[in-house]
Amino acid sequence: MPRIEVADIKNERGALESMGIPYRSPRLKLRTKLMLLTSMLVTFIVIFVMLLVNRNARNLIREETQKSGIAIARSFGATNLNHLKFYNSESVQQNAQLAKRDNDLLYVIVYNKEGLTVAHTEDPNLVMAQDPNQEARESIRIEAPLVRELKFRPRPEEEQTTFDISVPLKTSESPGRWGTVRIGISPAHMNQSLASIRFQILQIGLVGLLIGLMGASVLAERMVAPISKLMNGSLRAAQGDLSHRIEVSSGDELESLAANFNYMMDQIRRNQEDRIKAEKMAAVGQMVNAIVHDCRTPITVIKGFASVLKDFELSIAQKENCLAFIDFEVERMERMLDEILQFARNQTTPMVLEDHHCDEFVAECAVEIEALLRNTKICLRRELHCDLSIKMDRDKLRRALLNIAANAKEALKGRGEIKVSTQATDLHAVIAVSDTGVGMSDEVKRKLFDPFFTHGKSGGFGLGMSITKSIVEGHSGTISLESEAGKGTTFCVRIPLSKVEAERLSRAQSA
Repeated sequence: MPRIEVADIKNERGALESMGIPYRSPRLKLRTKLMLLTSMLVTFIVIFVMLLVNRNARNLIREETQKSGIAIARSFGATNLNHLKFYNSESVQQNAQLAKRDNDLLYVIVYNKEGLTVAHTEDPNLVMAQDPNQEARESIRIEAPLVRELKFRPRPEEEQTTFDISVPLKTSESPGRWGTVRIGISPAHMNQSLASIRFQILQIGLVGLLIGLMGASVLAERMVAPISKLMNGSLRAAQGDLSHRIEVSSGDELESLAANFNYMMDQIRRNQEDRIKAEKMAAVGQMVNAIVHDCRTPITVIKGFASVLKDFELSIAQKENCLAFIDFEVERMERMLDEILQFARNQTTPMVLEDHHCDEFVAECAVEIEALLRNTKICLRRELHCDLSIKMDRDKLRRALLNIAANAKEALKGRGEIKVSTQATDLHAVIAVSDTGVGMSDEVKRKLFDPFFTHGKSGGFGLGMSITKSIVEGHSGTISLESEAGKGTTFCVRIPLSKVEAERLSRAQSA
């Protein structure tokens, strides 16, 4: 895999896609999350402080306004008490207008002890008359200062909330009440004060938000930089660079995480080196096993014919025939060793396909199978009915059939029968090898052609049937098996007929 240098987190997507890893873009970057969280926190604090201060300030200003209004009403009452005693309503009315102007009041109303209106800055027609308003009747009857919030209409189209303050006029000389002073104070100044306070809080909140965002940005940078290094290191590790070290000096958990990551990479590298060594040893073992497996059958044949030469009196022609088989098997071993050498060099041996007579080839293989079965009580039976030529590589197909026969020999455990038969069908030659063994289970049948699969047979590491399948498929053929517990196993190898035979059969069928 080509190495990809990842110097910045912006290259993350390209690096992952180049390794075949689907890229999932983050919904929100860590920096964005921190800044959003900081903004939300500062905004919440500002709103909370604004509401709290607004409530407290409103209550405070309201109390001060009430105290100021009561003081104004009492002062006005003390100043105009004599005028009120002598029913000098004109002087009280004039003083009420002056008090309204000087104290920025909405209205000033004065009632005498009989409940008549002595002064009214908004409606002079009510002077020396009974005010029919409900609020007026409540003000006349009070014995202590009364503060209310009422709706005041300076003009018919305008309405505003006002603090209505009523104060009874009393003197130490007389226990009775001489009258009531009622004034209206606009909350406009209170609202202005609250608006000013809110504006100041908002300014402080904006400054705090700006400082918070700057702090969040700095914090995010200190966090994102080590995380980017960790991501870079993980990508390089995924590319196979396990020697890359991550240096983080933040003095917090991220530094510990980087140290743990480096330790993990060291452990993975050591484990990988150990695994590579183990795989190399396993590969060597598999190679040796392949050599042993492929050479065992020719060696068995050579030993069989050598035993015949040693133990029996043979004619010169028979001896030459045995020596020819031995020489043939030696050459075949040399070719197999050459193939193994090419395999070790990552090379493959091409198939050399030529036209050969099917029954004659199978008969030659049967001779080697008989040598393989020597010193056993296994009988070999032949039923050859394919008098046609097929395209084959004689050496490789012989190896495939001898592997099947060796598998059948193992299944019979020294006693039984092997039948080799041929027949022609559908432009193919079918070579069948059957045994009368115990058969195979469904699990064994599923895994039989897998490399290195064994199921209790002596010798080998499960390469024979995998090699056999590869050879048959290299002939554009197929191999199948039928097996039932207690009834033996049959391997069927289907090899296409030669081009000449196929054309001849096609013409015959057309005719």
